[in-house]
Amino acid sequence: MTAGTKATQSTPINAHAVDTTLPYQPRTLNRGERSRREVFVFFSPRNQRIATIADTVNVAFAMQLEFDASLSAYVERPRRLQLSDKQEIDIAFWSRSKTGEERFYMLIPHSTNLGSTTGTVSVRDRGTLDAAAERQGLVLHYVTEAELLASRAWLATAFELLPLVWEHGRLLNRALIRPHIETLVRNAERVSLASMIEALAYDPCQVQAVVAGMIHEGALRLVDYQPGARDAVLEVPHD
Repeated sequence: MTAGTKATQSTPINAHAVDTTLPYQPRTLNRGERSRREVFVFFSPRNQRIATIADTVNVAFAMQLEFDASLSAYVERPRRLQLSDKQEIDIAFWSRSKTGEERFYMLIPHSTNLGSTTGTVSVRDRGTLDAAAERQGLVLHYVTEAELLASRAWLATAFELLPLVWEHGRLLNRALIRPHIETLVRNAERVSLASMIEALAYDPCQVQAVVAGMIHEGALRLVDYQPGARDAVLEVPHD
């Protein structure tokens, strides 16, 4: 599933606004952090705003959150965790599910070095983080770099889908195309994207965009998809 040229158009400047109704806002990266860390800036359809993610390991997890249809929102760098009087680190992400469950995530890179206000902090066991979190009334959920590497095929797929989801948000006729897609998949266990495009009298790029939007919201699911494949098989989730 590849995006057309329209899917890379610039995002309106008002997309930088954050949702002030959420309990947390993303901490702004300072100039030094932007210069020494890898920073990925993208429009998040899940949050309807520009997200600014620092470091590759965080980008990988951000894509998992972005395409997690059970979530209503997530926030990068939602708050700091105080390790000592002189050291504090960012909690990587906060999320809220559509049922109201909230979670804080701490990502652990291979090096176990986490960025702090004084450079980096080496955390050799989770007990250090758990103790600091307990003092501040928090519960952390851990994700390791190894776990994220194990799902790198999905990361590549997410990067294929994201521009198409952007395009879906701009399509004026998406509400006309979607019912036809729903009809095709309603009585079929699985449907290929190629056969769907052939059956519908719409531009193939528009069909792809609507399919991507439905995957993003959880109405459709890819089946055994390999990143870069020329075709895709789709099904309606039943779990």
